[in-house]
Parts: sequence; structure tokens; C-alpha cells
Amino acid sequence: MAKASSIITRKIELIPDIEGMTQKESNDRCYGLIRGYDSNLYKVANLLVSQLYGVESLFPMLCLQNNEYMDCKRKLCNKSLSDDERCRVEERFEDVKEAITKRVRELAPQSAQTFAYRAATNSEYSKFFPSDILNSLKQDIYKHYNASKRDQQMGERSLATYKKGMPIPFMLEKHNVIKEIDEDYYLFWFEDTRFRLNFGRDRSNNRAIVYNCINTQKYKLNKMADIQIKNKKLFLIISVEIPKEQREAIKGKVMGVDLGVVHPAYAAVNEGPERSLVGNGEAFQKQRDVFRRRFRELQRCQLTQGGHGRKHKTKATERLRGKERNWVQTENHRISREVVNLAIKWKVETIQMEHLKGFGKNSDGDPSKEHKRILGRWSYFELQKDIEYKAAKVGINVKYVNPAYTSQTCHHCGERGDRSERDFFVCTNENCICYNNRIDADWNAAVNIAKSKDFIK
Repeated sequence: MAKASSIITRKIELIPDIEGMTQKESNDRCYGLIRGYDSNLYKVANLLVSQLYGVESLFPMLCLQNNEYMDCKRKLCNKSLSDDERCRVEERFEDVKEAITKRVRELAPQSAQTFAYRAATNSEYSKFFPSDILNSLKQDIYKHYNASKRDQQMGERSLATYKKGMPIPFMLEKHNVIKEIDEDYYLFWFEDTRFRLNFGRDRSNNRAIVYNCINTQKYKLNKMADIQIKNKKLFLIISVEIPKEQREAIKGKVMGVDLGVVHPAYAAVNEGPERSLVGNGEAFQKQRDVFRRRFRELQRCQLTQGGHGRKHKTKATERLRGKERNWVQTENHRISREVVNLAIKWKVETIQMEHLKGFGKNSDGDPSKEHKRILGRWSYFELQKDIEYKAAKVGINVKYVNPAYTSQTCHHCGERGDRSERDFFVCTNENCICYNNRIDADWNAAVNIAKSKDFIK
């Protein structure tokens, strides 16, 4: 059963505005406080992660170092071992395990989380923070650590490393609240600091969201929030719980979304004529070519420049990267909105997309020549996450399917066909009504995705 609400995140600029102080005095005090936290918070975060990982790895590490434990384990793997001898080895094995467990409890008498937190709070850095920030940091670290624990054990990702400039977590409670004063919204923070919420052009409707959280209680504001300093500006990052909108849906109707290299996305339903190309493929490619051409020109200019100063030489390139990044985010937002609007219009119950882990890569994990350039410039994962959260807001489920052969299989008979042409698929099954017909490849893939029952997550 779907959840009754969805969680969205908003980023709002903060302007220091302490009552009774000039703007310069407010800036000096607020920025000084944030920079003081910023310069030490990442050290505490890394200490927490390392302590947590160390305590949880203590038992397997001691097992590997214990020769008797490893010897018993090797003997138990021997299938030719007699029943009596196996019984004796198992008894000894359990005794050794118990001894190792006892040693672990001596070294770390508390739970892993308690031990790690006490180590962090007793460090030289903890004196710079209020207990509220430390407790919030602890919750954030434990949440992210537990979420990625399985991937770490499988070797699919490394231990998290926190850097300077990370968001400063805190609790939106009592002394840390957002209030409306004279039609402006203010955040009251630690040490009597006050920030005015600057909504700017408010393209994301942030003012209306904050109003519904504070004045009408229509939306629920998450008790956890963050403050981050970025590009010499301060930002408030909040999470808001929004009730899902009621809508009409046809049971069993599924929309498949095929994300492509030439066209951004193609949507089609499992049963029915509804289909649509999402996004302007020609304009999409043209703008990407513009960015690539400008990157090449800037790189040639950098090679001809003499002297030192790498930062100065690469400033124009970094600025262009920022522009490209903003364009990608805008395009992803626009495409995802159009996809969800189609799902509402067609009254679908579920949106299905391909699980794109390893997308465009060969068996060795290297990107193919066709996808190498695209993967470096476009975030399909971000687009899928945008679709996911917008769909959740209106009560549409999102599922991911195995992408294998979705573009090489006939949507009608399920047989592998001819995909020698980029834009078309040809069914080679003589008993199929689609036999020898040139079918739009993107539409065929989208229907296969919609019909697929091979779910990944």
C-alpha cells in the first residue's frame, strides 16, 4: 500500500538579520559562527564514521587474527571429517568464538553507536559545538552508514568521507524555529542569531511551502534541518512532508519510460495506444554539442597560456561546467514533470523504468564508445530520482526493471529481433503480426519496460 504522504527537500538562501545590528555586524557574527562550525564539523563526522566502522569490524578482525579459529573453520570445511571429530571441532569452535566475543566486549563495552558517539564527544573538536548539533550529526551519520552498510560489505562502495563545507545539521525545535514577522520569515538559530529566508524569484514555490508549514500546518516540517555555506552564501536545507494528491487511476495500467541517448525519454503504456516522446531530442542534442564545442575551445586556450596559476587558467572552464550543470538540472526537472503529467493524464497506476546501474558499460565495467561521452555529461540517475519524487507526490508508484534486451525484444511476441538500425526495431518472428515491420525502437523499448515483471528494486 502506498504511503499517504511524500517527502520533498527544499534549499532556501539565508540572509543574516540580527535585530539591533547593522547588516555588516549581522554578517560578521553569523558567518563567523558558521565558519567556526564548518572548520571542525567534518573532523567529528569522519571520527564518528571511523569509530563506528572500527567497532563493527572488531569481531571479524579478531577472528582473522586467531589461528585456532581459522584452523577450526578450515577443518569444518573438510567433508571427509568423521562425525565424532566434527563434533569435537564444532565444540572447540564455539568456545573460541565465545572467547573472541568476550574480548570484543572488553575492548568496546557499549554498542557500536554508543562507543562511536562517546569517542566523538570526548574529542578535542566537540567543544566547538552545541550538543544539539552533535546529536543531529550522530543521527545523520548513523542513518547514512546503515543505509550503505550492505554496499560496503559487498565492495560496491567505500566508507563515506566527509569534507569541509558539509551541511551543519540541527533540530528545528523550540529555540530553533521559523517564524513569520511582518510578512517575512526568519530562522532563529544558536547564540541569538537570526536569519531572514530569502526566496528570490521562488521558482520552486518555497514561500508557499513554508507558509503551509508554519501558518496552516497543511504540510509537516521535518524536525531535522541543515545549514550550509556555499559560494560565500548561506542556505537552509529543509525536508517537508506533503500529503499525496488524490487522483483517478486504472488498476493494472503501467507506463514504461525509456531513457535514450538520442531522445531524452519515451513514454508508453503496457496496454493501449498512449505513447509520447518526452523532450525535444533535436534541441537536446544541439545544446549538448554547444557545451562540448565550448569546452574544447577553452581547453585549447588553456594549453596556449603561459606562466603558472592553474586555478586562474581553469576558472572559465569551471564556470562553464557550472552552467552546464544548471542546464542539466533544469532539463531533468522539466522532463520529469512532463513524464509525471503524462502518467496523470493517462491514469496509470505505476511508472516503470530501467535500473541503469552499469548503463552503457561492457562486461569489464568500461563505458562503450557510444555512451562514454553521454555518461560524462548527463545524469540519468538524477532524472529518475526527479521522476520518482514527483510521482510519489501524486500517489504513483515507481518500480525499476532489468534493462536486459528491452530494446532488442518484440513487444508483441517477446522474441529477439533485428536492431541493426538505431531508430527502428524489426521483428524476425514469422508467426508475429509485427513480422518484418519497422517499429519505432524507443516505443518498442518503452512498451517492453511497461510489461516487464523482472523487478530490480
